[in-house]
Amino acid sequence: MKIESKVKNYLVEMSDHVLEHRDLFWKGHPGRLFYFIDQKFYKFYEPSLKAFIRDDFHFLIEATEENKSYLKLADYYRVLIENRFTRKDILVTFGGGILQDISGFIASTLYRGIPWVFFPTTLLAQADSCIGSKTSINFDDSKNLIGTFYPPDSIYIDVGFTETLTPSAFNSGLGEIIKFHLLSDARRYEVLRKYLSSAKLRDFKNLKQIILSTLEIKKSYFDQDEFDTGRRNLLNYGHCFGHALESVSDFVVSHGEAVIVGMGFANLLSLKRGMIQQKEYTEFEDILQKYYPRFDVSRITADSIIYYLKRDKKRVGNQLTMILARGLGDHVKIDDIREEEVISVYQEFFKNYPRN
Repeated sequence: MKIESKVKNYLVEMSDHVLEHRDLFWKGHPGRLFYFIDQKFYKFYEPSLKAFIRDDFHFLIEATEENKSYLKLADYYRVLIENRFTRKDILVTFGGGILQDISGFIASTLYRGIPWVFFPTTLLAQADSCIGSKTSINFDDSKNLIGTFYPPDSIYIDVGFTETLTPSAFNSGLGEIIKFHLLSDARRYEVLRKYLSSAKLRDFKNLKQIILSTLEIKKSYFDQDEFDTGRRNLLNYGHCFGHALESVSDFVVSHGEAVIVGMGFANLLSLKRGMIQQKEYTEFEDILQKYYPRFDVSRITADSIIYYLKRDKKRVGNQLTMILARGLGDHVKIDDIREEEVISVYQEFFKNYPRN
């Protein structure tokens, strides 16, 4: 997939067994290679990664939200600068969305822009965050308040990396896959339903097809709105409540799973406002119910959710903001949501929420 960006054009390529083919990726590159690698991923693939990296510099990062805090940025700049990284060298990342955010922000700001190549290792990163150019850094206890637009020069997707994902991490990727297909049309919706009905969701052939479908949907949204000023805002469906849930739970609930909850909450709010019919709500809920994460609901309060909704960067007025559904592929940004609405929907939504 070739993607045209106002920042720089880039390429997304599916490649099997990438760790066995180092020379295919770096042939013709004059610079040195500096690796940022997810710590857990490194442990799973250590022998293969050592053969791939050889004597090049590498730095292991634990994929936690705390590590993509603005306070941690100095550590990442320092490790590259002290090891004599130059503008001709290449930053290479193996990891999921957190490593992507860290690397992308560093790449966009160090020396006012350096080359970087991304090997996404989680389903969420492969099917969603790897394209679209966004980088996001947390500020204090609020998620993704700081960021830039800066895509990798190349993205190489190896679905084999998903084999070592935990069920929760895989489910997190499914959250974004479901979101994009609910934002699409009837044909794509059937692709989703066919995929979810398969007994082998993690089969590589099935994964490749649903990842490609998801990336094509996402590309259609940002082709005309790369910098998130219009239609691309709709991709935040499930994210307003989802980001708040992540923060309130101290990130016990992962991003993609929080988005699943956020979509369910937004759909119920849409139903209460008369924006969707009961039949549509039930159909969407039947999909989401299977993937709702289990967590300690008693730790989450409506007031704590509202606190973070007020700090959402998409909010533009005095009221609260969410992306709500009017039907399949028909969503709208609503900026007049009252706190009383959130409390009422919150009470009903979590009254029947699946327990541990």
